Amino acid sequence: MFRRIYPPSRLGTFQEPKRYMGKYKIEKIKPLTGPNEDILDINSDNQQEALKNVVAPFWSVPYSEQLSIKDDYVSYVISQYFSILKDNLSKPSRKREFKIPPKPKIKSITPSPVQYQYRSRDTYMVRPGLDGDPKTVGHIVGRPSEQKYICVPPVDILSPSRHIKVAEMFQHYIRSSQLPACTNFSEGGNWTQLQVRSNNEGETMALIKIHPQQLTQAEIEEECQKLKEYFDAGPGSICQLSSLYFQASPFSNASSKLAPYHLLSGNKYLMEKLSGREFALSPASFFQCNRKTAEIMYEKIFETSNLSPSTSILDLGCGIGTISVLATPHVRGTVGVDISAEAIQDAKLNARLNGIFTANFTAGSIERKLKSALEWLEGSSDIVAILNPGRCGVEVSAMKLLRDTPQIRRIIYVACQPDHEWVIRNVLALIKPQCSSYKSAPLKFKSVIPVDMFPQTTHCELIMRFDR
Repeated sequence: MFRRIYPPSRLGTFQEPKRYMGKYKIEKIKPLTGPNEDILDINSDNQQEALKNVVAPFWSVPYSEQLSIKDDYVSYVISQYFSILKDNLSKPSRKREFKIPPKPKIKSITPSPVQYQYRSRDTYMVRPGLDGDPKTVGHIVGRPSEQKYICVPPVDILSPSRHIKVAEMFQHYIRSSQLPACTNFSEGGNWTQLQVRSNNEGETMALIKIHPQQLTQAEIEEECQKLKEYFDAGPGSICQLSSLYFQASPFSNASSKLAPYHLLSGNKYLMEKLSGREFALSPASFFQCNRKTAEIMYEKIFETSNLSPSTSILDLGCGIGTISVLATPHVRGTVGVDISAEAIQDAKLNARLNGIFTANFTAGSIERKLKSALEWLEGSSDIVAILNPGRCGVEVSAMKLLRDTPQIRRIIYVACQPDHEWVIRNVLALIKPQCSSYKSAPLKFKSVIPVDMFPQTTHCELIMRFDR
């Protein structure tokens, strides 16, 4: 039988031996984990339970207990930040003593108003299933790095039924197709992935991905026409797609610049509403998967930022401009930076859709664009930097520049993976005491607000506030 309950021992399962990362001693913080499934134990009767243990490892844990576990984990992570800082400042080579800054106030986790079927976007792989059919559409269970895995059709614990229906109909299509599945790029095959996203109105966008391999352009266009007919007027029309996209890419994850997205039918954008604002989503757009909790999270970000009409926001990792669009009516203006040129195009469009003309956006990495973004805000004496950089954080050099800019009175760091080693580096770069390599005074780590963006899973978002 599969393990259905999270191990009673909590904090004891988190710790892991220290390791060295470059010249800094960084203790890796082990993330919360759920059951580790052995595919030899999976059969037709329990494969759905096995999948739940992978995509929703807390599915059988009462929600109040989930929140308690995450509260404990957040406290552990924050304490480890300071433990790592203390270790790094206690080396015998140090010529003077450093004072460890006080720990922040950690608030109780904010629960999600919806705990099931909340995902607005899902990615399904094409891999061999339990029956051996290589054209199974679903999620991976097992250890892909060891080639010990199977693909299990999706379950409705996190995904809405309309997403699952698209996956089901797509599987029906590719199993009748002469094109083979692509489980390993070097071994040939074509079908690789399906992405499905939907909005609050139930409208659905699908993106079908293939590896072109040796297919000619004419053969690709023929397959596109078949897909269009299948989902527009054939059996797939039951999905009632509002947008159908196609991408032929020799890469596992490619931008439209490397491998263009082709709109086969329907609308170019999926329109979504958030906190009274309207957003246009393209296939590559990042948008929080839990809409209702996202509204709560952004509200808390703005609340803890202490925004005023004289405030300028530096929106780093701005994506499609969500923070800038939501905050601009209440501040002097915003400057958004994102590495994705597609996201910046969407951000500019979303600003126009909402009648906002004081939001500026630029494409490029945060590290390369930060100086020019600060130049745009040179006349601002009250700047709040909001970072939402993704799982891996940003380069320490960018954090140093933020620390060295006196006009920035507050930094809000949103972390979806606070135990990642580069997020640890980012936090340390802000609070590390003044020294030869950190010439400006450190910021004060004031507060942590956890938000349960991902019920039934081991993840949550942290809103961390640092004051000048």
